[in-house]
Amino acid sequence: MELIPPHTKIDFVGNRYYAYVFTAVMILLSLAAIPIKGGLQLGIDFSGGVTIQIRFNKPVETAQVREALQPLSEALVVQKFQMAGEEFLVKTDVPEQGAEGIGDKAKELLEKSIGKGSVEIRGIEMVGPKVGKDLRDSGIWATVIALAFLLIYMASRFTFIMGLSAVFCLVHDLCVLYGFFAWTGKEFNLTILAAALTVIGYDINDTIVVCDRVRENVKFSKKIPLLDVLNNAINQTLSRTLLTSVGTLLVVVSLLIFGTTVLQDLAWALLIGIVFGTYSSIFVAMPVVLVFDRWLPMKRG
Repeated sequence: MELIPPHTKIDFVGNRYYAYVFTAVMILLSLAAIPIKGGLQLGIDFSGGVTIQIRFNKPVETAQVREALQPLSEALVVQKFQMAGEEFLVKTDVPEQGAEGIGDKAKELLEKSIGKGSVEIRGIEMVGPKVGKDLRDSGIWATVIALAFLLIYMASRFTFIMGLSAVFCLVHDLCVLYGFFAWTGKEFNLTILAAALTVIGYDINDTIVVCDRVRENVKFSKKIPLLDVLNNAINQTLSRTLLTSVGTLLVVVSLLIFGTTVLQDLAWALLIGIVFGTYSSIFVAMPVVLVFDRWLPMKRG
């Protein structure tokens, strides 16, 4: 199936300076979240703490739950499950006296404020600060190692500059994803980390398809300027790239509309990753190859 007509000649690389500006702005906006927003709001998986799942048998407002549980801790986050009736997720740090009996204490406070017999504690989960730090460090190392192995793979299969270009695109996509979660204040947890690693695999696949076509075109186009070779490769794979992205986005948007809160956060991560991954594979990867080619010229013919 051809979404884009054959022999399309869109000058993507020729208009690379617009992409440079847009990419630089997105990266700067993402990094600006560090001093302005204080970075990511880490979930209990990474920061440590206690999560209490609570259900009520009558309508309750989020503010009521937060006010009732204020004696537990000053650092209190209360979230309502949008599609689960009167069900809430309460997150707090571990009390000084420990997490033992915290469920009973929470139930006592809620019944005192909202009504006796109206509260059901459905689950309690605790992650210690050390475990959270270990998970956070493991997540960072998993991302770094994934990028390193992808660089090695791309350099061995194609060329070193294509490997650098692919890794630059992935760093750009992860940076935008980081900025989105930092600016929106959405929780970054193990589920979102898994989505980020999934995005790395998805995005590199798009870039590999374009690089593979560049490698084939370069063999028979020794006298054609590299800019035209790169443009031809993008145009020849454009239909495949857009069809894959649109098909995947249909599923992700469905999760965003009909999913629970946890699935919606996952869907947001995938949505941002796919949209900007598609953008970077079309508008960023090959222009970066052209820049690196000045210092490490690609073998032609």
